[in-house]
Amino acid sequence: MPGATRQSAAPADRPPAGPICGPCLSCSSLKGADLPTIGLALTLIFTGGAAGKLACGWLGSRLGVVRATWVTEGLTAAGILAILPLPLFAALAILPLIGIALNGTSSVLYGTVPELVAPERRQRAFSIFYTGGVGAGALSPVLYGLLGDLASVPAMMMLVAAVVLVTLPLSWRLGPHLHRIPRSGC
Repeated sequence: MPGATRQSAAPADRPPAGPICGPCLSCSSLKGADLPTIGLALTLIFTGGAAGKLACGWLGSRLGVVRATWVTEGLTAAGILAILPLPLFAALAILPLIGIALNGTSSVLYGTVPELVAPERRQRAFSIFYTGGVGAGALSPVLYGLLGDLASVPAMMMLVAAVVLVTLPLSWRLGPHLHRIPRSGC
């Protein structure tokens, strides 16, 4: 049909959870977003994420890794939970902020590898770090999508926020180990 958009094959009694679109986009589909609005949601998250690389790198250098991680992960979890009760367009307004915090955290954490690993072991440490990040990034949308299909999108969103908050005690434990390897002149 001309002008028709492709819809998800989810059962008619449940909104599509969209394991490929990710948690925030699943929430958008729950709120009745059409395909162009979901594209806008992606754009808002990615734009926020690009800004987050810059902003959170600056934040990390000012606050330190542990405090910056607490701020960014706390804001990510709060943003995810905040969009649940909001109408669609109010939720869209929050997506760039979620993108800033979500993508910015990685910039802060990538900077810890040189501080935790001796120079001769950094190449391997970065490869493990990036492989773990890419693997988790590929697997988590599928798992969260399945959970959204089995339970509900709001339950999945609450789980995502809870998993984000698990990083807080982990980053707290990381703090004492930072700066133990002296930096070279770079």
